[in-house]
Amino acid sequence: MRLKTAIASALACVAGLTAATSASAAPIAWHGCGPDLPRALQCGEIAVPLDYADPGGAKVSLAFARLPAAHPAKRVGSLIINPGGPGATGTSFIAPEAAGSHLWHPRLHQRFDLIGMDPRGIGTSTPVQCEPDTFNAPVSLFPRSADEFAQLESYVGAIGQGCLARTGPFLGHVDTLSVARDMEALRRALGDKKLNFLGLSYGAEIGSLYAELYPKRIRAMALDGILDHSVSTKRTFDSLARAYEDSFDRFAAWCRHAAACALHGRDVGAMFDALVARADREPIPASRCNSEPCRPAVTGGDIRRNAFVAFTTKRPEPILGLPGWVGLGAALAQAEQGDASAFATPLATDPLSDPGPPLAVNCLDYRREIRTYEDYTAMVARGRRLAPHTQGAGEAWLGILGCMRWPVPVANPPHVPKVHGAPPILLVSATHDPSTPIVGARRMARQIPGSVLLTRNGDGHTSSWLGARSDTASAIVDYLVTRKLPSRGTHLPD
Repeated sequence: MRLKTAIASALACVAGLTAATSASAAPIAWHGCGPDLPRALQCGEIAVPLDYADPGGAKVSLAFARLPAAHPAKRVGSLIINPGGPGATGTSFIAPEAAGSHLWHPRLHQRFDLIGMDPRGIGTSTPVQCEPDTFNAPVSLFPRSADEFAQLESYVGAIGQGCLARTGPFLGHVDTLSVARDMEALRRALGDKKLNFLGLSYGAEIGSLYAELYPKRIRAMALDGILDHSVSTKRTFDSLARAYEDSFDRFAAWCRHAAACALHGRDVGAMFDALVARADREPIPASRCNSEPCRPAVTGGDIRRNAFVAFTTKRPEPILGLPGWVGLGAALAQAEQGDASAFATPLATDPLSDPGPPLAVNCLDYRREIRTYEDYTAMVARGRRLAPHTQGAGEAWLGILGCMRWPVPVANPPHVPKVHGAPPILLVSATHDPSTPIVGARRMARQIPGSVLLTRNGDGHTSSWLGARSDTASAIVDYLVTRKLPSRGTHLPD
């Protein structure tokens, strides 16, 4: 999930993009974050090992932002936040709060110093860099023949080689296990006796790995939208295909009855399928790409893949640039009229652009299970069977195919977490989450002793941004402040 480009680009100008050499134990030299960002926001960097197997060797920079607690007399401590991804920057998700936009529940800012950490390789930390022109080459991510698959293989191989050429050995050390170790270095640098952590989505993987490594250094840990890193790439694809399709079906049912939907009263499934088939026959123009860097022709595969983001929040979230269900209905109606701008794939504009950095993390965290055209066609067949409309073309699609020829080996393969001696951890999941299915949260609740799963009966990805009127968001804050867990088996309304 991404914030507006202006915030991200402004933060990218702060500091910490080059390798650092000072010891991570040195005190943080807090400084302003630049003239385009709120004065209340403070930025800092520490040095951490490039390779934790060689702690005395080369260092890289870990960057972060701090928004001090609004009520210092009631301050609990620091709260490190990871908003997900991989690829999302903690700094960018703290900046709106400093500007008064209230993305987070207000009591978080009142009781904690909010710390937005940019994981290694991402944002204002030492970055993964890739070749934008390589990514922008016109290759289909949905090959329909062995020859097209061979073109895709060559394409993703070139992306990986470009990232390696620009990033160097660091490309092999942006795995999430290293990120968890970085978070411990940040905790020490902040001077906190124990960690307070709120991890959303991908942040749940960071949290579970931290709990394995440093269980007794946790004060409170809430994981919201559980990315389950204990299963194979194949099982991950299958569960995400089902979850995406479930959200699509719920959106289609809502459109039939909700006057706010631009497709009100229509068979949205049939309309979507027809639109995808039409765009696969002849790509639909995207007028937005006349003035913005994106691919000007939108295929059916593009529509299926890029519609996914609209399901992450049911209601629009302008701060995050998320259209919600109302926005998706309008976008589909516009595409049907001949302008598929909402589904156009962005172009990379510089070496730091997506998909390079998040792809680099995924390729170190998951085994490569697509090696041949036959492997690919088997995945396509499973996607069509499990998800007749969306066909599995959600957020896992590029991650799986993009890693086929990655130039560095897997460093942090999936495994069942082994957590011993940690305090009770709060797990949170929605029953209809399109990105982190509730089956993963239930699995993690069984895997982590003493953890409690809080379930929200509703749609969308994560619950921490639902505001003070949300019982679920309030329960997360209550736990982080008091460490009192909800009762086991608690279900709360949307």
